[in-house]
Amino acid sequence: MKLYPLDPSNRLATNIAGISKKIKINVLIENVNFRDLDTLVVIGDGTPDDIAFSIIAFHSEADKIVGIVKPEIRGFGVIDLIPTYLKANIHKILVLLDQDDYSLSTFHEKSQKSLQKVATSELEIIEGKTEKRLRVYNSKYGGKEFELILVINGLDEITTDKHTIEDHLLKAAEMLSIDVENFKNTKKDWQSITIERQLKIFNDLRTKGKMMGSIFPQQVKGCEYLN
Repeated sequence: MKLYPLDPSNRLATNIAGISKKIKINVLIENVNFRDLDTLVVIGDGTPDDIAFSIIAFHSEADKIVGIVKPEIRGFGVIDLIPTYLKANIHKILVLLDQDDYSLSTFHEKSQKSLQKVATSELEIIEGKTEKRLRVYNSKYGGKEFELILVINGLDEITTDKHTIEDHLLKAAEMLSIDVENFKNTKKDWQSITIERQLKIFNDLRTKGKMMGSIFPQQVKGCEYLN
């Protein structure tokens, strides 16, 4: 999968370009007309979500170019932006959000309420595509059908007060036998790792593609729906 940042001056583009150069993953593409794209990835939280997804995209078997954006709005607020993205030729939107301190039932309830605000038809959860931290919705906006793939970052086996993308990176560190501090908060745990060791983890994720499904199960599955 190749990534086309909608705003080349945004920190998202800078972060992807930086990690691409440091660990040699060729995921960025330039000179693409946004109106030629039918798929968009929305990073609903900050860094290192964008870096993690770049590595996931590098290993993805989806043979396509997708737009990618990290709005200034964070969390459920990114769902309100869906009408803006649908003005182009976009028909599939993959949204990645941290679970944070919500229970999964509360998270799904809040996300569906946000979607109801922008949908002009009753939301339908596609049968067979419903998992614990992955939902695929069919809906419409202004007569235009679209598919929303909602991926919730977090892992139950990681002890933390807020489930975030750092859960997955801490699991990677564990599988790579890299010790980290235990603050019971994965963001703090991840920040306790030196930049050099973080980079080593990212580089190891690049070379050990078979680990991706264990470390990022819902994100990898979400990408499979983009074909």
